[in-house]
Amino acid sequence: MAVTTTRREPTLERLRLSVGEALVFIDLASGDLITTGLRCSLVQRGGGRLLGRSVVTPSGLHVWPDLPERWRQPQEGVCADVLVRDELQRFQPLNLPWPLPVRPVGQILSDRVLGGMRMMRVGLLSAPTRRPPPGVCSVYGLLTWQGDGEPAAWARVCLIDGEGRVHEGASDAEGRLALHLPPPRPGGVGATVLQVFADPALGLASMGLGAPDVMAFADQPAVVALADVEGQAAFVPGVVAAHEPLILASHGLPPAHRELRLVPV
Repeated sequence: MAVTTTRREPTLERLRLSVGEALVFIDLASGDLITTGLRCSLVQRGGGRLLGRSVVTPSGLHVWPDLPERWRQPQEGVCADVLVRDELQRFQPLNLPWPLPVRPVGQILSDRVLGGMRMMRVGLLSAPTRRPPPGVCSVYGLLTWQGDGEPAAWARVCLIDGEGRVHEGASDAEGRLALHLPPPRPGGVGATVLQVFADPALGLASMGLGAPDVMAFADQPAVVALADVEGQAAFVPGVVAAHEPLILASHGLPPAHRELRLVPV
């Protein structure tokens, strides 16, 4: 399915919007602004009651023009969540605390004020169901815990290539990872360093909304991905190439169980 993306920043031209919070979403794999397919639901924290869904402008700005004042500017701390889902299954779901955080962290890239409206840019990570964009290198894996073989849900993954570029990804609730990155520049080399951050508690905490909290996701501790399930050495990724996907998997498992095993540091 063709999806319209653009690198334009949203503007407030021809828009009559009330002062408040607004979100705009960026594909971290391509840098494109995502203007279609996303659904943002504001739900009450704890009870999960739907408070409202965002209205999307043609430029991809998500706003809540009809949100009651008590939820627009609550007086007491975090009291709701913005649950973000991609109806086209390109990106991992996430949830943001409401009111929105006061500083960029993790997938929260930046924020600025335009005409009295606070606009926050949020990065989206590829889902395992995403069709690879043309011309990219793809990396896949199933992340599990060495101790019990359970999926490592919502693990944060950083792949650093030979040119020092950092490419970010995340496993889903079942531990499945898909990461799409540009091919190495001429004369460059593929991925050389793999970093994984995971916390079993995040998977349990995310069960209610079915998506990880961006703050907790960014704050997970480092873990070791094993090169061999019988040893302690860290996994070293192979060369990333455009013509063949790279599969991340620890050695020493049956062929039917190609998994990347994780252990706490």
